[in-house]
Amino acid sequence: MRNHAEDRVGLSWFTTVRWTTVLAAAGAIFAGRSALEIAVPFAPAALTLGAVAISNVWLTWRVRKLPSREYFPEKSTPGLAFTPLVTAAAILMCADVSLLSWLLLRAGGVVNPASVFYLVEIVVAALVLGRRWTWIVTSLSVAGYALLFLAETDQLQAAQSMHPEIALHMRGMWLAFALTALIIAALVTRLTIAVERRDRALESLRERNASAVRVAGLATLAAGAAHELSTPLSTIAVAARELERALGDANSPALRQDARLIRAETDRCRAILDAMAGQSGDPAGETLRACSVDEVFQSLRARVQTADRPRVTFTSPPGLQVTWPVGVVSRALGNLVDNALQASTGVVRVDLTSAPDNRVQIVVIDQGAGMNEEQLARAGEPFFTTKSAGKGTGLGLFVARSTAEQLGGSLRLTSAPGTGTTATMELPADVASVRSSHGA
Repeated sequence: MRNHAEDRVGLSWFTTVRWTTVLAAAGAIFAGRSALEIAVPFAPAALTLGAVAISNVWLTWRVRKLPSREYFPEKSTPGLAFTPLVTAAAILMCADVSLLSWLLLRAGGVVNPASVFYLVEIVVAALVLGRRWTWIVTSLSVAGYALLFLAETDQLQAAQSMHPEIALHMRGMWLAFALTALIIAALVTRLTIAVERRDRALESLRERNASAVRVAGLATLAAGAAHELSTPLSTIAVAARELERALGDANSPALRQDARLIRAETDRCRAILDAMAGQSGDPAGETLRACSVDEVFQSLRARVQTADRPRVTFTSPPGLQVTWPVGVVSRALGNLVDNALQASTGVVRVDLTSAPDNRVQIVVIDQGAGMNEEQLARAGEPFFTTKSAGKGTGLGLFVARSTAEQLGGSLRLTSAPGTGTTATMELPADVASVRSSHGA
């Protein structure tokens, strides 16, 4: 079941409506005793309303103690799995409906105009409590309204005696109320679900925009670092070359070896800087081209350390062609493979298969310790890592996910403690066609 953050506004509305319900019940008593001249038992009614008021004071206090956002299960999914406070609110609402039915029964029944507050309870339940509780409250409201017809009051009998045809009208009122209650419950619940889905879509869009901003920042940082460090690295390389040349005639093989090492490491640093922009997750710098998946795997295999290559197995259907920026995709997959190799001492599988809608699925499976739910929820955040200090920066998975999303694909993780981790990257087989269709 997917979870989402739900603020306390709904429960605040609920407590406000309960205060309105108390006033409505008091109005029903007043209407029954004064306008309808019904001997409503004052003491039991006052005690009942007092209990409702006290329970609402407690609920208001609990709601105000909540943080600005509290964690609730998704209300649009079937079930009664809510936090204790929401469950308590739902039970109180059911008690309120039963109380309203009792008061109306003692204060004129269907003749009392306060019966319209049944609909208020249904709307609030649909807005605050979710689908299952909404139908429970709706059923109680329809049953309570029906009870008012079944237990005929003196006022209803008097009205029927004066107007014999009113009995048919009253039955029509109950049917109209039942249909109205069902329609309101269904429509408001659907509207609430639609609003929640829209909010989730907006939240997802904000997260993607934030991710794009972070990617842009990383790309800018990488480009700046490459620009600032290229000059001193070039100077070091020239100086190392001149030193090696000057030592050519000298009988100092150790010094010449050190000079060659300096040159080799300098070249390596320059290669790393050249790749930093691509490693930041921005695929714009590489041209898309048609190639086979074997070429992608060859590029990926070249990025794996020589000592680790026997631990990585690659499988793919023969002859599968894709249109990708090979270097960008292999770098992203290389990050996933590196994570898998560091998390496991066993074999890491990289399986590539065709997926529906002309897409390709690459699955990287390790046999490591796995991640718990909290770690899995945060995996992919920049600079979050489960590795020990000095073993990783937390950018590899972030870069892989950003790359997949910018190429029109996705990356998802499945993991549990003791079962290893499976990273599934899905990409369009032809990135160029996807981009052109989105641009159109």
